[in-house]
Amino acid sequence: MTGWFRTVRGLLRDAKGNVLVLTAIAMIPTFFAIGFAIDYGRAEMARSQMLAAADAAALAATDAIYIQQANAAAAAAARQVFNGQAGLLRNVRYDPLSDVSVVVDDQGALNLGRTVTVRFRARSRNLFGGILGVASLGFSGSAVAYATQAPNINFYLVMDRSPSMLLPATSAGIAAIQKVTGCAFACHAQYPRNDGINVRDSSARDIFLSPGYYTSGNAGYGLYYALQASTKVLYDKTGAKIGTNAQISGSTLTYKDLSNKNQSFSGYYADGYWLTHNYTKLYPSASTITLRVGEETLAAQNLIPYAQNQASRNAVAYQMQFFAFDWTHPSANGPVTQYGSMTNVDSLSSANVPDLDGTQDWWYANGLPTSSNNIHDMATEFSNTLTAMNSVMATPGSGAPGGTPQEVMLLITDGVVDELSGGSRRNRELGTPDLAACTTIKNRGIKIAILYTEYLPDVLVGDSWSQANVAPYLSNVLPALQSCASTSSDGTPLVYTVSPDENISNALSALFALTIQSARLIR
Repeated sequence: MTGWFRTVRGLLRDAKGNVLVLTAIAMIPTFFAIGFAIDYGRAEMARSQMLAAADAAALAATDAIYIQQANAAAAAAARQVFNGQAGLLRNVRYDPLSDVSVVVDDQGALNLGRTVTVRFRARSRNLFGGILGVASLGFSGSAVAYATQAPNINFYLVMDRSPSMLLPATSAGIAAIQKVTGCAFACHAQYPRNDGINVRDSSARDIFLSPGYYTSGNAGYGLYYALQASTKVLYDKTGAKIGTNAQISGSTLTYKDLSNKNQSFSGYYADGYWLTHNYTKLYPSASTITLRVGEETLAAQNLIPYAQNQASRNAVAYQMQFFAFDWTHPSANGPVTQYGSMTNVDSLSSANVPDLDGTQDWWYANGLPTSSNNIHDMATEFSNTLTAMNSVMATPGSGAPGGTPQEVMLLITDGVVDELSGGSRRNRELGTPDLAACTTIKNRGIKIAILYTEYLPDVLVGDSWSQANVAPYLSNVLPALQSCASTSSDGTPLVYTVSPDENISNALSALFALTIQSARLIR
């Protein structure tokens, strides 16, 4: 009897030997299962990596650089990206010619749409091929990207410069002006004290402006005087004492100079507008105050280089024209002021943007542009603005190369109208006539995109009339603007909200970007 046979018989007689044999036999399928699980996991990981390469390839072929080129060029670009990434995978085998297909499909007679489909098949090399008797596992996948060729677009930038936009751009600025005058708005009036606006410095001295202070184009600099009402001492803007026995009657300041000679001149009490532009002169340790209307100007200026960059990236032509609106002046046909003509953004600079801050009306008093013209504060004619813009904007086209551009109206506003509507004053959210005007524009194929500078109840603190007639309806402003606006590709309104302390320039650029189609994955 051979040694091997005796050993086996011994194991069969030994109970412990039986357990060892059975255990060894039972482990065989376990080894198979572990080996298969590892190889299957490696194959799934390889498939995920190949899908990522297919995603990148499909998106590359819909990039602005290739969407205007022939299908063959786009397909070649997709293959190059796919093979560049998939070729780095060590345990994957595929034939770049027979195992990869790229289909480029241009849609529509105007060739404005393109769909790119990348399909692949490959095999993942198994680590346990000898045990399983299978050297590799096969898998396949695909990715699809769709892009609309960026169209040529004419942008009409319409900016609200009504008195309600004379709010500080930050919550700190709002609190600062409210502390001095009790009003959050930087009202620009010749006789602010008739409206209860009293501007004083940190020493509680009344601020009186030189006679030539408010002149056309004056941005807020000039001589001013500080009068201590209790002592009747007059100081100049440096804080030096220049007179005694000073008093103001109407618009005339009289005083005795330091040589005891009588002096007088006509001028104006400082208003909230002056205060916001000269706040650090009265409070040197404080921060400067910027107004929303000034931030609008800056946002429009900053939009120009952004639009130039986007036009270059998308290889299209963007043109832009600037408008401002408030109320219909006696010498005007409507509330809209047009600045320049429709111009390619590449030819624009900040000098083309109107200075909405520096061109503010200097009213006689609240609600009165002049002493003989009472418009009852109806200084935001939204319906008339939309009607006027509808007559200005050209009939849009597809935006295809060589064709008529598409049209987009970019609107910056706080969304609160103050206008004559149906024979009575309306000072709330957009109403039926306003929304009807929006619909008329949209039905022409013109997109409306709105930047909403949020109107908050806090700014109306201290104004009982506004608290009763405006504040209760502010929650309706955003939904009304959303009804006016066009919708983006995902069905959401083209409305971007910017609150105090948020950057209006960034918000306007974001809104601009929302109106531009870009590639998106639709696998």
